[in-house]
Amino acid sequence: MKRLLTLFALLAILMIGVDAQSPFRGFFSPVTADQFAPMGDRVLTGVVKIRPEFTIAGNVLKPDFIDGKFIGLESSFATRVGMGASYSLYRLVDGQPYNVYSFAALLSLATIEKPNAGLLVTASAFDLYGLSPSLGLGYDFVKDSPIKANWFIMWGLSHTF
Repeated sequence: MKRLLTLFALLAILMIGVDAQSPFRGFFSPVTADQFAPMGDRVLTGVVKIRPEFTIAGNVLKPDFIDGKFIGLESSFATRVGMGASYSLYRLVDGQPYNVYSFAALLSLATIEKPNAGLLVTASAFDLYGLSPSLGLGYDFVKDSPIKANWFIMWGLSHTF
């Protein structure tokens, strides 16, 4: 548990140092058009912000072992949710902010399977009506379990606030 708290503290400090946005002012409020500086003719510019993100895993692939021998990948559907912070690029499209892509560090919570918690790193793009397709790599914290059996790959939907 101490390692988890230390990791989240380090990620928070890194994110604060990367972006000049105050972590306490505007973090939970929506991105608005007035937060964008005039861009002129530059097409590939935008505003990078640290934002809260929520992810629902559509499919999760996890290694399956019997007596220490790898036998394949076990698939489960809608068994994880994640909450955390994202590093997101926003652009103005028709005068409205549009989330182009996000990279997020999330706390992963299992909905029906063991274990109950883990870490998840995701990438998402193409904001479609507030939801973005997301792909991620995660690690579950399971006591007395080998490290090789605790990683997983997921894809699903995310929402960056």
